[in-house]
Amino acid sequence: MIFLETIKGIISFIILLVNTLVLATLMIPLGIIKFLIPVRNLRISFTKLIIKIGEIWISVNSIWVLNLLNPNIEIKGFESLNKNEWYLTTSNHQSWADIFMVQMLTNKKIPMLKFFMKHVLIYVPVIGICWWALDMPFLKRYSKEQIEKNPKLKGRDFKEMRKSLNHYSLHPVSVFSYAEGTRFTKKKHQDQASPYINLLKPKEGGMALALSVIPSIKFLIDITIIYESPKRSFWDYLCGRLKNIKIFVKKIKIPEEFLNEKLVEDTNQRSKFKTWINEIWEEKDDLISSESFN
Repeated sequence: MIFLETIKGIISFIILLVNTLVLATLMIPLGIIKFLIPVRNLRISFTKLIIKIGEIWISVNSIWVLNLLNPNIEIKGFESLNKNEWYLTTSNHQSWADIFMVQMLTNKKIPMLKFFMKHVLIYVPVIGICWWALDMPFLKRYSKEQIEKNPKLKGRDFKEMRKSLNHYSLHPVSVFSYAEGTRFTKKKHQDQASPYINLLKPKEGGMALALSVIPSIKFLIDITIIYESPKRSFWDYLCGRLKNIKIFVKKIKIPEEFLNEKLVEDTNQRSKFKTWINEIWEEKDDLISSESFN
């Protein structure tokens, strides 16, 4: 059994690698051309073309995942979404498999997900440049120690994020943020004394910024992923060990008071927004507990 799973994992990795390299040869040159073009409308056209290539990459991944790994995926609540709206999207985060799950779920049904990514990931060979070509927002965070040494860094991360998100108002997008900021582990859960049973504490900063910069966003898509298997590494996923999966999707109307450009800077509004996100997290935590396979 373990031998067959390992063979399946190797085959999965090879397919993923070939798919990535082939489409990267198309995506990267177009990304460079787009970067050099000074005309905004032409840049938008190139962006849409690159997104089409990205959608093909996701579609091919979905085909081998569904046919080779053959997971049993139960999806609820995905009926009322469309490709012509702007969305703020979030999900709980347990595994690198989550990325494949949300991409497979949303591909060609809503605008392509734009993941908040750590700036260091732009240097990942091949795929980092692909993410750059796809206009993923790369976020550079500064620690308290760095800011203490250089006070000029205070607030620079949000200014850079604001600049990188500004052009998302030009055409429908789905800005995606893992509100927990990192993958869930028991150690992280314990270290931060999370009040939730199945989740880490949510961070509202990235989502608040997206709402401040992109006025067209009116809805939050809240995705909850539940795996039966306790083995959730990316290798376990490639080997087909994540067999039974439940995915719940909620389309939530964002309160009008949070749809303004001062949300990031207004301390009172930011506090209310944080409370609102925490309430969503409480419901998500209860959902995971009630729908768990155990």
